[in-house]
Amino acid sequence: MAGIISALEQETRNWWLLLITGIIFILAGVVTFVYPAQSYLALAVFFGVAILMGGIFKVAFAITNRESLHGWGWTLASGVVDAVIGFILLGDPLISAAVLPFIVGFYILYAGGVLISLGLEGRHLHITGAGWVIFGGAVSLLLGIGVLFVPAAGAVTLITFTGLSFLSAGITYCMVALKLEKARHRLKKLSIPGN
Repeated sequence: MAGIISALEQETRNWWLLLITGIIFILAGVVTFVYPAQSYLALAVFFGVAILMGGIFKVAFAITNRESLHGWGWTLASGVVDAVIGFILLGDPLISAAVLPFIVGFYILYAGGVLISLGLEGRHLHITGAGWVIFGGAVSLLLGIGVLFVPAAGAVTLITFTGLSFLSAGITYCMVALKLEKARHRLKKLSIPGN
């Protein structure tokens, strides 16, 4: 029993990295709605920074939990893809208005898939609320499809769907992080002798 508790403690130790990722994405969503009139250039730079930072924290989470996280390679790959997309957006901030919706739409689809995968991982670990993570991923998938198939609707559609997607993903990452922290706290109580 002590070995199982120790393994689970390892798996939940860096919950705060997912919390930071969620906070970054929530801030990205809020900023998207607060400053909707910003140019695509500002959007590309802002998305680049938010996605790059989220990727860095996901890579750190995957690497620090590689021995205990089932499917850690997918989390690592997800973080690397995020970082690459962030670098692309930062490296060429003059992405035209015609291309930006497709990049953002594909990213939102991808992020939805990652959230669904994370939710399935949560179910594997018997974390309550994993269904909500899967739901958040499904919402992101739908928003990504909306951005991809209605890019001609203009900046308002792109901003609205992107803002909603960032908020959905951010809230979902925060929920997962807080569930992991709660599980870690319970595991610590179990591992203290005399309890």
